[in-house]
Formats: sequence, C-alpha cells, structure tokens
Amino acid sequence: MSLPSASTLLPPRAVVPRELLGQARVPQLLRMALTEWALIAACQAGLQLLPAATPLFLLLIAGRLHAFGVILHDAVHMSVRHKGPELWLLECLAGYPIASTWNAMRYHHLRHHQHEGTALDGYHKPPPGPWWHAVPMWLLLVPVVPFWVVRGPVGVLAWTFPSLRTFYGRLFLLDRSGEDLTHEEEVIACARADLGQVLFHLGVLALAWRWPRAVGLGYLLPLMMASAMSAYRLLAEHTPARHQGNTLQGILASTADHGLGWLGRLVLAPRNVGCHIVHHLHPQVAAQHLPRLRAWYLQHYPEHYPRPRRP
Repeated sequence: MSLPSASTLLPPRAVVPRELLGQARVPQLLRMALTEWALIAACQAGLQLLPAATPLFLLLIAGRLHAFGVILHDAVHMSVRHKGPELWLLECLAGYPIASTWNAMRYHHLRHHQHEGTALDGYHKPPPGPWWHAVPMWLLLVPVVPFWVVRGPVGVLAWTFPSLRTFYGRLFLLDRSGEDLTHEEEVIACARADLGQVLFHLGVLALAWRWPRAVGLGYLLPLMMASAMSAYRLLAEHTPARHQGNTLQGILASTADHGLGWLGRLVLAPRNVGCHIVHHLHPQVAAQHLPRLRAWYLQHYPEHYPRPRRP
C-alpha cells in the first residue's frame, strides 16, 4: 500500500517534546556496559552452581552480549568524530567482546542511516513474502560475529599495506561508494582500531587454550547465539522496501518496530533497540528514551505510525 505524502504524515522533528529527545552520554553507556558485565558474571556463577539450568544461562549471556552491540550502537550516534579515552574504555567493555570497534560500527552504521533503502545501503533486507522466505538470508547472516572477528587481522594488514584498504572497506565496512579507499582517513582509522580487537581475541585464545570448556561454554557458544540474534534483529527491523532514501516516507516504509515483548527485551531486542522506527526518525536519541518517544508518536499519530511486524 502506498503511503501518503510525507508532509501529511508526521510533524517536523522539532515539534517533538524536547524531553523525549535525550542523547546518549558516555558515562551512562559505561554504567550500562558494567551492568551487563555484572549480569554476565551472575550467569557465569549460575553455570557453576546450577548446571541443570545451563541452557537458560547461555541464553541470558547471549542476550547480554547482544546488548553490548546496542550500547556501542548508541555511542556511534553521538556527536563526536574522534575516540577519546572514555570511548576507548567503552569500546573495550562493549565492543571487543562482540568483535566490533567504535570506528567500524560508526563507519557502516551511519552510512546505513544516510542511505537507508538505497543502493548505497550496505545492510541486508528481508526478501518480499512470508517470513520463511527470509530464512536463507538469516542463515547467511548468522556467522556475522565470526566474520567481524576475521575483520580484525585483515584490518591490521590493511593499516600496514595500503593496497588492501579498498578491499577491507568494501567487504568489512560495507562501503558501497565505489570509490578508491586507499587514502580514506576514516578507513585508515578503522583499520588502526582493529589492532585492539586483535589483541583482545588473542587474549581470549590464550584463555581458551588454558580453560577450553569454561571459555567455550561461557563465552564462545553464547557469542554465536548472540550472532544469530543479531541476524534475526537485522531482518526484523527492516522491510523489503528499497530506493526511498533517508526521507520521512522512506523511513516509515523501510523500517519496522519489533521485539517489544518480554522475549525481545531479554534477548532479541535488548536495551529498547526494537523501537527501530523512532530510532531512524531520531538517530541520536538514547536507547532508554525510545519507548516514551514511540508512545508519543502512537498517541499523536496512531493512523500513520506503522505497527510492529513481529512480536
């Protein structure tokens, strides 16, 4: 069904009450990351004390790893261009454990927002039709986190050897510009930042060599589960609509809310990331404000704000 003219749908973004538009701050994000680490520690203790509940604890750990991605995602939308000490600490706490860096996520995610639904958008969208049509794409996306692990050493090589930078940017940063990235400063910064991620994963490898079962069960298996959750979320929060661009009408057509129930809050869409339409309407609004912002749109524009595509 075609949408009405964008000018008749929703108000200019400046009309939204200012108190609903609070932006993320690094100290808040650091507290969130430490909270998630505390929950992971509690689940790790549960694995030792209640082995019969192992599947539940693995699911909970995977959800907290998924939440790290949401926390880092909030950080990339902040109005900063360079990573200071606080952001680097947040990257260590919430980025490296899920094989991402602030630089890499900022590169591909901000371009996704800028070019949503166009050929320059590197993010996958579900194919048209029933939900099961998306299963092959979901299976393709499930190993996204292991793919990011590989990005680390390739990034370090690209930092060292300029001839690899365009390949690195195309494959791992989802650049769709078609330009030569050899001397692109942002690509170089992403490649340089991957050194920290590589060192982190070398540390994980050393721990796994010493305690294979503990690392495998307590981190690597939940990480793969979180990767599968992330793949599901990517398909759930976008629609098959394309080529409408970063306009109000395009956002309403190509994004979707999802995971607003207990299962979403727990694992599939933690930290309110399932409020995806209002996130695209107001990208710099912090995750904790998104439910109230969504409620405001539903209250004032119930005829125009799309309903969730999935629970």
